[in-house]
Amino acid sequence: MKCGLRGLLGCVFVLFLTSASVNAQAGATAQISGTVKDSSGGILPGADVTATQTDTGFKRTVITDGTGGYTLTNLPIGPYKLDVNLQGFKAYSRTGIVLQVNSSPTITIELSLGAVEETVLVQAESPLIETRNMGVGQVMDNKRIQELPLNGRNPADLLQYLPAAVPQPQLNATSRSFGGTQGGLAYAIAGGQSYGVAYLLDGATHNNPYDNLNLPMPFPDALQEFRVETSALTAQNGMHAGDAVNAVTKSGTNQLHGDLFEFLRHHSVNATNPFNAKNADGTRKDDGLKRNQYGGTIGGPIRTDRVFFFGGYQGTNSRQLPSDNRSFVPTAQMLAGDFTAFASPACNGGRQVTLNAPFSNNQIDPRLFSPAALAISARLPKADDACGLVQYTLPTNTDESQMVGKVDYQLGASQSLFGRYIATKFFQQPPYETSGGNLLTTRQGGRDNLAQSVTAGHNYVLSSTAVNAARLAFNRTSIHRTNSDFFGAQDVGINIYDYMPKYLLLNVTPNGFQIGGGTENEARFKTNTYQLSDDLTLIRGQHQFVVGGNWAHWTSFSTANVRSPGQLTVGNTVTGLALGDFLTGRLSGAIGLQQSAPNFLEMKQTYVALYAQDTWRASPRVTINYGLRWEPFLPQQITNNAVYNFDLARFQQGVKSTVYKNAPAGLYYPGDSGFPTEAGQNPVWTNIGPRAGLSWDPTGGGRTSVRASYGRSFDFVNGQFHLNTSNAPPWGDEIRVNNPPGGLDNPFVGATQPNNLWNVTVERQLSTSWVVSAGYVGSHTANILESTPLNNANPAVTVARDVNGNVLPNGTCNPAGAAAAFQTCMTQFVNQRRPIYLANPAVGQYYGALDAYVTDGTQRYNGMLLTIGRRSARGLTVNANYTLSHCFGSPDGSGGGTANLGTGYNDPNNPHFDDGNCVSDRRHVFTLTAGAETPQFERRAARAVASGWRLFGSLRALSAPFLTVTPGSDRALNGQAATQRVNQASDTVYADDSIDPVTGGRRFLLSSGFAQPAFGTFGTLGRNSIEGIGSKSVDISLTRAFHLGGSRMLEFRGEAFNALNWLLWLQPGQAQQNLAPNLALTSATFGQILAAGDPRILQFALKYVF
Repeated sequence: MKCGLRGLLGCVFVLFLTSASVNAQAGATAQISGTVKDSSGGILPGADVTATQTDTGFKRTVITDGTGGYTLTNLPIGPYKLDVNLQGFKAYSRTGIVLQVNSSPTITIELSLGAVEETVLVQAESPLIETRNMGVGQVMDNKRIQELPLNGRNPADLLQYLPAAVPQPQLNATSRSFGGTQGGLAYAIAGGQSYGVAYLLDGATHNNPYDNLNLPMPFPDALQEFRVETSALTAQNGMHAGDAVNAVTKSGTNQLHGDLFEFLRHHSVNATNPFNAKNADGTRKDDGLKRNQYGGTIGGPIRTDRVFFFGGYQGTNSRQLPSDNRSFVPTAQMLAGDFTAFASPACNGGRQVTLNAPFSNNQIDPRLFSPAALAISARLPKADDACGLVQYTLPTNTDESQMVGKVDYQLGASQSLFGRYIATKFFQQPPYETSGGNLLTTRQGGRDNLAQSVTAGHNYVLSSTAVNAARLAFNRTSIHRTNSDFFGAQDVGINIYDYMPKYLLLNVTPNGFQIGGGTENEARFKTNTYQLSDDLTLIRGQHQFVVGGNWAHWTSFSTANVRSPGQLTVGNTVTGLALGDFLTGRLSGAIGLQQSAPNFLEMKQTYVALYAQDTWRASPRVTINYGLRWEPFLPQQITNNAVYNFDLARFQQGVKSTVYKNAPAGLYYPGDSGFPTEAGQNPVWTNIGPRAGLSWDPTGGGRTSVRASYGRSFDFVNGQFHLNTSNAPPWGDEIRVNNPPGGLDNPFVGATQPNNLWNVTVERQLSTSWVVSAGYVGSHTANILESTPLNNANPAVTVARDVNGNVLPNGTCNPAGAAAAFQTCMTQFVNQRRPIYLANPAVGQYYGALDAYVTDGTQRYNGMLLTIGRRSARGLTVNANYTLSHCFGSPDGSGGGTANLGTGYNDPNNPHFDDGNCVSDRRHVFTLTAGAETPQFERRAARAVASGWRLFGSLRALSAPFLTVTPGSDRALNGQAATQRVNQASDTVYADDSIDPVTGGRRFLLSSGFAQPAFGTFGTLGRNSIEGIGSKSVDISLTRAFHLGGSRMLEFRGEAFNALNWLLWLQPGQAQQNLAPNLALTSATFGQILAAGDPRILQFALKYVF
């Protein structure tokens, strides 16, 4: 197939469908630059410099300029030979050069006088010092990707071993994102937001627009390497605010190569989780893990030196029965009306609970019990003890498969094409289907997901000083959340309409149980990403100019049933115990019922950017990079119009919508006067980010580098941000009923972010293999999207009145009376105490909680980064990183997830009251990866015993995150309990690490160290001010390779994850059971650690390499 320049675009579409995007040039290639001199140090213009990739025969030639300088740009990564020829000098040939992703080594060449026919051969590796890139970065090379023990074989996990990277597991795609793909991991890098990392695969954007996390990465055998960069990157980098992960898929070469592999795990050889259920003999149950991971790769030439292919497949089947799940359910004693045991200190972390009046002696007359509650209780599993604790298994059965394919085509000396396709399929069976009918397992649903990415591109060498890279790309995700039917609300006598007749949503908290999950039932989330970019590099003397533009367009379609079954919530405000409120049929006084129609959201967004930059070699020792990037903010357009704004002035003037005429005054929608298009936000056209950096080689020998840079970049919210607006009227018609008078049985009766980054780094190459660096990284992030309450209740209003001004029945709340009764009364009439209701009850009765999203959040980060590394040489490789840092500022905001009511500022008049340590703040992070290989011994006996061994390992140690202790109820009486905090009552806040005999939890915090604030006030304890528990883990792999002749090899491998079986305690509040939130002071399990990470897990593998 012949493709001239005129027909190039059509050929690309025919060959590869569509292709890549942002920062393609910087994302998947490298360059070599330097100076050619004679033996006296004189510069040599006019020399031919040729770089040849030894695996594929790819060549690029340039001619040194008037200063003897040369630059070879846009080189595919891999091993290279560098040849230099000039009349009157001996030919020069250097081998051993390995180009890594986005690297730009400087290689100075010295020619000797002589005939061209004579050749000087030099074997030397690439310099380790970076003198052109201004950011802070590090490469995870192919050796470490292949050899390091990688739990789950997800290469994105390896980011945690790179400088300043802090994992945020609570924000992973499987934890927070409704439409996230498997393998989507959240990292905060150098204080950045977890949704602010730009992932690139083969130069194309590889983010899921739904949550801005990574799409599935190629499995290790199909991934060549990746580079992580942060802090003031060049103007080529954009779309997200400052961090970039550039990964490259493997390619075919002139030699046929590949592998076949199988990795196995079995529960019989693993350690057990200390929170698993116990066997009859008192030992802990294992988790029944059976995991099989298998596949292979193959790559080679289709046409020598011209066309190459690479393909790979990996399948994963996993079966697991974790039994560390806990809930509390009604016991036979409770069903008889006796709550004595459940209210005792033994069941409440050492505290005696007394039922609220009118209940006495911790007894409730069973005649007061709700028929619906009794019907549900009959379907729950039986309690294991007098406290109602149930420890149960949550079956986890998953199947995953991934396919990767890539073609590289060298059309000639000046043009090349590539195309890559990756598809990842993931299926998880709903646990209820294999649980034996355990209703408690319905809190988690199933998955049936598919993620696809197609990337292609064209490189065109216009001349020895001009290269153009054009890219197109397309990504698609299709996420299907599934559930199993069991019974619906009406089946147990709850009188509500049910959009899902065989599915119930019920949450009894604290110290209760959960049935169903609003985000775990039937839902579909689909995204499409279209991308286009072009980058032109021009060499003009000492200047390397790069200009380019990027365009991307996202569409997202979501349909879900988050609240369509009717979310029923039971608290503890009536009886004092959640199970007591449940059995008496009393729903929560805050929001007892939330229900909407099935919610739909259609979104589209366009991204455009233009940039220009110059890398100027001001002198042989100084390189300056400067540039500008223009990337306006074009907000999401909600194409089904499911977005709205509230304007207080319109409310006060009684102005109603002309689009939805029945909407209360103050609300306005797309189509109303003054509403900004379909977005609810105005575009920002003035986002201009300057970038500047300097690199100085103080000695001129290329072994020391001092670099400094500054940059300004921008970010935006992800695709799931507006999901909750689709629940609201008139689209989802969500209603919220506070303290419904009919209770459980009949609840309706009667009723743009800028980020400024800077860094200074000193790097020194100690020898041919060792390099050290020390750096400072700082950032200031402004305009973080925060929520501020507009309609929080007034705690000073203690008399509730109807719209006519009459005092409601039982509407007088007595502050001098019993505390529980006063709080219950104030919670019951929370909406009658809101300012909009008080200003105009006739209209205000239609408003409850109301938040405005504002861009006034800020965060600051300062960090010291120390690194020492040894590239693989003589069988040893080492890389160690230490980061000392602090991140402080506003709450982490809503840009990384779905906007939720009641999670914003406590005091809208004092936003800085909520300033505190960032969620990602870890003062100390240390990582070490190392490997050693034995040589090929000459003597047969030594070779048989000692050759072919490879030992690799990794160590990761993080200091503790910071925790927030909450009251567990609305002490401020403002209707926003979620973000309130307590007072610190003592300097002694940590417990003795003893074990609770009922829950088996580790006592970490003392309830006596904290106190509830007075009603109507905010607690004074700072947000994220209590230090939690640090973590550390060691993983080890041991491989024995047997050479079978030629390039064929058979490898036996054993791996140990958490090899020393350190207890990886999760923080209080991180347990994924219905015992949480145990950072709430009212919780019976307050301050207890109720879950741990994986114990020691062994994995064995067999691999055939050819």
